[in-house]
Amino acid sequence: MGKPRLGDEYVLLEGSTLQVTCCFVLMPLCCPLTLFSPTLIQFPAMKKLYDFKAHGGEVEDIAVSPTNKVVTVGQDFRCCVWEKDQLLSELHWNENFPNIPDKMYRYRACRFGKVVDQEKELRFYTVQIPYKRERKPPPCYITKWDGLNFLPLLTEPCGNEVISCLAVSDCGTFLGLGSVTGSVAIYISFSLQRLYYVQEAHGIVVTDLAFFPDTKQGRALRGDNEAAMLSIAVDSRCKLHVVHNRQTFPVWLVLLLCAGLLVAVILLLQYTFPDFF
Repeated sequence: MGKPRLGDEYVLLEGSTLQVTCCFVLMPLCCPLTLFSPTLIQFPAMKKLYDFKAHGGEVEDIAVSPTNKVVTVGQDFRCCVWEKDQLLSELHWNENFPNIPDKMYRYRACRFGKVVDQEKELRFYTVQIPYKRERKPPPCYITKWDGLNFLPLLTEPCGNEVISCLAVSDCGTFLGLGSVTGSVAIYISFSLQRLYYVQEAHGIVVTDLAFFPDTKQGRALRGDNEAAMLSIAVDSRCKLHVVHNRQTFPVWLVLLLCAGLLVAVILLLQYTFPDFF
């Protein structure tokens, strides 16, 4: 396959079988979805724990926290936090955006993620898409929440392509977004700024994304790249997306350059305005 470069696409799987989902990490709870109700199943015993009606419309996505809190998002505009089968709270991403009515957007996807170098912290991410398709589509939004008390921390637009799926890297540094038009993007979770983008990487809807796990085997597969992510779509293709390690400079070199710049400015001022020195 050769050494992957930023923006390169690699077709790993191709055929007539529809690729629906991909995943590297297994959790103690797995959650199959029915039309309106999530089912919580204990893994690996495959024992059904709870089955309850969570939404008045189709359930779009579900996420389980490390403390086994369950969050569901549905087509009824609701994002609900559950403890077992008991509703704890509903989230409102637009409470700091008075110009955005409640039913202008609906939740499309949700995921929990770690915080780098802060083991006791947890983040939760949601994607909001426009409820109605318009000729000039409004932007979609990503919201970052405190994953423990579910308070909104940051919301940023993520383009006008309708988002179809969301993924978070094991380390919590990166977010992956797929769109209904087949585009794939990687965002920095801290600032929610886009780092990588391939327009129409797939011919049609991206159905799922998965970052390579932060394990010995995962790092070996990732190689020298900072992140590697798989995307699958309705076009029955599985593609690899990579982000190279960003170049950094040692602190001593930065300080040396600043000192040199300061000396150069002082010498220039002495030469230009000798009477002031």
